[in-house]
Amino acid sequence: MFNRPNERQDLAFHLDQGRSVLMLAPRRIGKTWLIKQVAVDLRAAGWMAILCDVEGMSEETEFLRHLCRAIESQETLRDQAAGRTRQLLHQIFTKDLGGGWQAALGNMDWASFAETLVRGLDAREQRTAILVDELALFVAARMRKDEAAAQKFLYALRALAQRYPNVRWVFTGSIGLDTIARRGGIGGALNHLQVFPLEPFSLEAARSFLDDLSLSGQLQRPFALDDAGFAHFVRELGWLSPYYLEHLAQQVRASGPAGPDGRGLASLPDVDAAFAAMLAPALRTYFVHWEEHLDKNFPAGEAASLRLLLDACAGRADGELIETLLARLGAPPVRLSRRALLDLLSVLVTDGYLAETAEGDRSRVRFRSGLLRRYWLRYHAA
Repeated sequence: MFNRPNERQDLAFHLDQGRSVLMLAPRRIGKTWLIKQVAVDLRAAGWMAILCDVEGMSEETEFLRHLCRAIESQETLRDQAAGRTRQLLHQIFTKDLGGGWQAALGNMDWASFAETLVRGLDAREQRTAILVDELALFVAARMRKDEAAAQKFLYALRALAQRYPNVRWVFTGSIGLDTIARRGGIGGALNHLQVFPLEPFSLEAARSFLDDLSLSGQLQRPFALDDAGFAHFVRELGWLSPYYLEHLAQQVRASGPAGPDGRGLASLPDVDAAFAAMLAPALRTYFVHWEEHLDKNFPAGEAASLRLLLDACAGRADGELIETLLARLGAPPVRLSRRALLDLLSVLVTDGYLAETAEGDRSRVRFRSGLLRRYWLRYHAA
């Protein structure tokens, strides 16, 4: 179950039907692992699958240079289609391409280059999928430097997907690419994509994942959980991210007797001790991306307001009513309007910090992860 067979099948189905996909999910939920497995599945089904990770990039030339490297790494393409692709590239470059595409990327029209490259892939009989991890971070970084260039880039990608249907695209983002696009007034650049939200593990997948960690030797101290222990584990964690499931499992010290498979039985106090250990100062690195995300990807004023909202929601495990938040943060000195507060909450829900639930005719927002809430209370909340 933890190998996400249903999600892999669903993604393959959309690509097989000719759709390109936008997969949005918070960090540490397994997007990168999933698209790598989808690439393996596609290749087994006869596709060309090209993986790109554009996190940390902010220029179109960086993006295309990385894409070229990824394409060149595919032996079947190099053997079967390199000649045609190089011929197409000569339409753009007069220089000798004997040194490879990377050497030819110094002075170029990146849009024309991308057009030629994707046209060459589209002309092949073999279907191609280009899986781009963290496109949202790339677009956010590009918009901070040149909003018009970011708009041009997104619309160019849309045009490529529409003109060359034999090439499918999968874009992932650990921040809301749809939110970024709306902020820049370019939401239309994404309306051709099949939106594919990636959810955390189900209870069944989480349990099989924990058992596999113990039984496959990935834990230094293998342990078992009875039904009560497992229920307590997932209730306290709340958000069943594979990343935090594994790190919490590494902190468990089972005090109970060993079973036939040699695993000690972990009690409820053992689980509580693992949660406490995760909040030690030495392990803050496991949470730092939640802090950095706000500072790196939002203007200073907006980041400050997002932090205030998180502070307000961290006080109670069940969160706060939206009306309570408005009464608290709408007053001086913050003075958030209702519209501004709802927009900020939408960002925090999309990016995985908070979850919204209906409570009669009202709504309540709370930390999605009980572990992140504990961390925020200890290190950030005023």
